[in-house]
Amino acid sequence: MSRKPFYFLAIVIGICSCHSSEKMELTLNGTWNSLGYGRQINISDDTATFFDIYSGGCSYNKQWSKAIFKDYYEVRKHTSDSLTLRSGFTDYTFVRPSLEPQTCRNKGKETDPLTNFDALWNTFNENYVSFGLREVNWLQSKTKYRSRLSTQSTDLELYAVLEEMTFELQDGHVWVDTPDALKNKVEEEEGDTDELRTLVMNFINSKYVAHLKTYNHGVINWGVINQDIGYIQINDFEDLASYDIDPSLSGEAFWEGYREKAKASDDYRHDALSGMKAIMSEIFEDIGDTQSCIIDVRFNGGGYDQAGLEVLSYFTPLRVKVFSKKARFEDGFTSLQDIYLEPNGKNYDGNLYLLTSFQTASASEAFIIASQSLPNVTTIGSNTEGILSDILSKKLPNGWKYGLSNEIYESINGINYERVGIPPDYELNYNRDPLKFYTDLLEELKTNDRAIEKVVAMEATRIGVSGS
Repeated sequence: MSRKPFYFLAIVIGICSCHSSEKMELTLNGTWNSLGYGRQINISDDTATFFDIYSGGCSYNKQWSKAIFKDYYEVRKHTSDSLTLRSGFTDYTFVRPSLEPQTCRNKGKETDPLTNFDALWNTFNENYVSFGLREVNWLQSKTKYRSRLSTQSTDLELYAVLEEMTFELQDGHVWVDTPDALKNKVEEEEGDTDELRTLVMNFINSKYVAHLKTYNHGVINWGVINQDIGYIQINDFEDLASYDIDPSLSGEAFWEGYREKAKASDDYRHDALSGMKAIMSEIFEDIGDTQSCIIDVRFNGGGYDQAGLEVLSYFTPLRVKVFSKKARFEDGFTSLQDIYLEPNGKNYDGNLYLLTSFQTASASEAFIIASQSLPNVTTIGSNTEGILSDILSKKLPNGWKYGLSNEIYESINGINYERVGIPPDYELNYNRDPLKFYTDLLEELKTNDRAIEKVVAMEATRIGVSGS
């Protein structure tokens, strides 16, 4: 009897097994550890569970449905043992852990104060990027602060130690969230400048801006100065979603409704960026024919980097590299990623003036760095705050939330502006203290706004020269 059919069947089975094995290997399911960022994702058919990992342990962070995970992340590259996910314009690389014990499974809360202290200290030690720039010896910080705790320390004592230790970094992207149970016991820092900030913004708009329009209760204000200078005041890059809330409501009622809708959203970032895209299209229709444009981000504390790039997409006809970024990884960094600005086809070709201050922070600083790649851009004001890294959000084993800076943003010239801030082309020496900055600006506005008047004077000179 011939054995050829058996051989043929064996070959077919072998080929099918090979293909089946390959498909199984390429599933997203399983455990993935990030390169940098201290993250682990455990993916199943239905869920993606996120853990924060560090020397000596791991902490449960959150769990998403598989559908939300796939909406939030774009799979850029996938092999049997590596995975690259994109969120926004940043790529995150993951690898499968080689040993099963490296998989974090604990979802319970660990309340021991020393365990929680060590989790935070180790996470910073392995991910924080600016100890040298901030002139902090982190090892000495451990010696100094851990000795103040014991296994019997209260939550309030633990919180006070973590808050004091991280405060030494003087980094606006470093924080320890006050737990709900402690909010009545912790003295919140006074000196809130929100009312002064709003007063300054309203004063500028009423004094200078004709045909004023506003979006989301003053998050964005725009109009025209002196008939031919467009003015866009963008006061944050985060509260941008269009939730169709009655604009006639008081500020408190408006934002209460806004927060409820934001909290209920499956993807708030998408909502915010969609809102920015829509409102910028309207703004461009209103100011597109002006001779020059001011974008005022002096009061902008940040939000989403992509929102700033959406604004700048109206000011370039070409795709251009605008900055690069990398993250702390072990004793070095992840691969440098180049970030590009894409034009949207509606190019504003007049001069662009950007107004900055020390209150210009985070995503608004990425906005300023990105503008350096564009022609005809002038910055006026003072150095920005110098906190450009994305916030790496974490949770302690006891469930408390905290954040840190783990990335370096570099300009197209390779400059890292972390801590020092981005200097303007024309320095106005605004005060770095928020309270003094706003009170000084209110006093200044009794006569004029030096930054806006500088633009008016420069444009008058330009028009005079071109007309002579």
